Parts: sequence; structure tokens; C-alpha cells
Amino acid sequence: MRLIIVLLLLFISISGAVDVAIQYSDSAPEDGVWLAGDQGHAVLFTPPENWTLSRIAVCGMLNRDGIFVLEIWDAALNLVYRTTDLSGAYFGSNLSWSEIDVPDLRIDGPFFVVFFEYSTVFVGIDKNTTLNRSFVASRSPSMLVSPGDYEWMIAAIGHITSLPPRINASYENLTDGIVIKADISDTEGDLAGVSLYILDQKSGEVVWMDKADLNGSRSEIRFIWPRVVYGVSCGSERVSPVVAVETRGIPENISRYMRYSAPCLLNITDEGPFSDALAYFGEDMELHAIEGLDGRIHYISKELFETLRPGARYSDYVRENITIIEGRSSLRFISMSETLSFHKPIYLKRSPIFHYDMKLEREAAGSQYAAVLIASDRHGATARSSLDLG
Repeated sequence: MRLIIVLLLLFISISGAVDVAIQYSDSAPEDGVWLAGDQGHAVLFTPPENWTLSRIAVCGMLNRDGIFVLEIWDAALNLVYRTTDLSGAYFGSNLSWSEIDVPDLRIDGPFFVVFFEYSTVFVGIDKNTTLNRSFVASRSPSMLVSPGDYEWMIAAIGHITSLPPRINASYENLTDGIVIKADISDTEGDLAGVSLYILDQKSGEVVWMDKADLNGSRSEIRFIWPRVVYGVSCGSERVSPVVAVETRGIPENISRYMRYSAPCLLNITDEGPFSDALAYFGEDMELHAIEGLDGRIHYISKELFETLRPGARYSDYVRENITIIEGRSSLRFISMSETLSFHKPIYLKRSPIFHYDMKLEREAAGSQYAAVLIASDRHGATARSSLDLG
């Protein structure tokens, strides 16, 4: 599920390395060329700073069985790395991209990728791009000549390692909640964002979350947790805690009906279809809308409908648009901890006029909670800081 993946990436501390591919051709070959004898397809690459080579991509098609040799040369044409493998293990009957792993190589300047295929592989060519980056290479001695007015379709893939941001975090108790403060800095000046998670230290569950966008080299952020935990009820059924956040970016005229949003899984029936969704609750804590992450609106309340379409008949809208089936459709709200799971399904009861009897509930939080802050930069490097809130 896409929603699960997004939330999991928000919560876990991800690696500080981000894949960056260097390619001087387009992605669609106009033709393919094989080279006989001890000649190779060579491409000159100029890497960005802090870049480590990890694999080579070649657009190719098998010509006949045999082997290939892949070499990395430095700018002075000295051998840096060599590997040999069977051509048939990587290339088939169509011109398509294949990736060849190499051990991580930190490369600080221009380098050549040289692919010797001994007439076993047609290597794709791009006739629409001429950057003078492609050559025909030969060994003993190492030499390079231009192949003509095209570029070999060979790419170098690696990752940029970025220094993680730094977080100086603190908190302050107020009468109506807790203020979590974070002074976040990044030596490379490319801060991207910070997420806050409030965890119940007994169960390990997330009971509150918030986030803020960042930029530049330093930001001071304040989050306020009102020391509450959210749950959802429908008649006699109830689940808690659920992850609910204050919705941002909603037009003012309807914001009171969409004050809070909670990620969930919508089951139209127990047999399906299933879809990732957001349930919206208003300032009155009633359910006012269910929207799929694909943009489809499955339900809006009478109050929200009349604000959006004054004078229109809500009964017509219900008959023609609402997909919810009373007593058969259900929402499964996310339970978030070190792993992601779902609470039991809560079936939508009564009618859309009565908000399916579903409500968002707030209860005072007890003790033994922790705040976890995760800051990231635009290269994907992250830093994590924890506070024991008591």
C-alpha cells in the first residue's frame, strides 16, 4: 500500500545516501552497435561532489553468447577496476537497460567507463545527442578515438553521501500541553524538513505526529503537543490510538469541516475493493469526508456539501456519488510503532446524514511519553533526537 510506505519512510531513520545517475544520452536507443576485437565502448563521466560509484547501466541487446569486460579508467587512462561476466546473464533479445554492480568506488574527478563486449552485445546509441563524451577505446596502449556523431547509451549510477543535519532539542511544560523546541542546522545549507512523533513508551505506539518544511542552513522550530491522544468511535466500537493531524491548506470556508485528517484503509466491503484513504473530521469531531489517495471522494457530509454547492440537493448527491455501503463498508485506521499495522475494522453505521455515527475522540494523555524528532536534508541524510517527556 502506498500510504503505508509513505508513513514508514517518515518514521524510520533512512540512509544518508541518495542515488544519483550520470547519463549523457537519452533513454531510447535509435540503433545498436557491437565492436569486434579488443575495442570497447567508452564514456567520459564527470561526477558531482561527494559521489560514490556503485553500478553501471548499459542499454544493450545480445548478439551472441560470450563474455564482456567492464573497466573503470581514471582521467589519465589508468585502470581503476575491472570485472568480467557472461553477456547472456545481462542482455536479451531487445535493446534494454541492464545494471552491472561494482564495488563502491569514491571518485573525485573525471573517469571513463569502458565496456568491451567482443561482438557479443549491441550497445545502444543516441543519435540525437552529441556531447563528445563517447569514444572507441583500445588497450595496450590505452587509446580513445571518437565513434562519430552519437553517444553510447551507458550510464554511471552512484550515491551522494551528505553530512546529516544536527538537532538541539528541548521541551517545556505548559498548562495546556508541551512545547517541543528544535534548533536544526546543516553545514551544507540544504535543510528539507523535520517530523515530530510522540510515542507512548509503554506500548511503543505513535499517538501524535506533526511536521514542518525547512530550508537553508538553520531553522528554529516549535511544536505544541496538547497532551492528548486521539481515538475513533462508531457506536459501541472504538479504536485508540490513531494517528490524526491538523489538516493544512484547506480553504477557509470549509476548514471547520476538515479540521483533522487520519490515514486509513477504506474497505467498501469485506471482499473489497480496498483503497488508501484519509478520513476528515470537523471541529465538531464528526466525520465529514472520506477521500481516497487517488483523489476519489467517497463521502462528504451534508454540511460540507451545502457549503460547497449551495442550493443543490444532498439526496441527489448521496444517490449518485457516495460509494459507502451502510453496515458493510469499514475504515481501518493505522496503528503506528516500529512497524505499521491496522486497527480492527470499524463499520460505518447509520446514514451519511448522521455522519455514519463516526467520531474522532480526544482523551488526556497519561505519563511516560517520548518525543522523537527526525530532520532531513535534500540529499536524504537524516538526524534523530529523542526527548523523555515523562
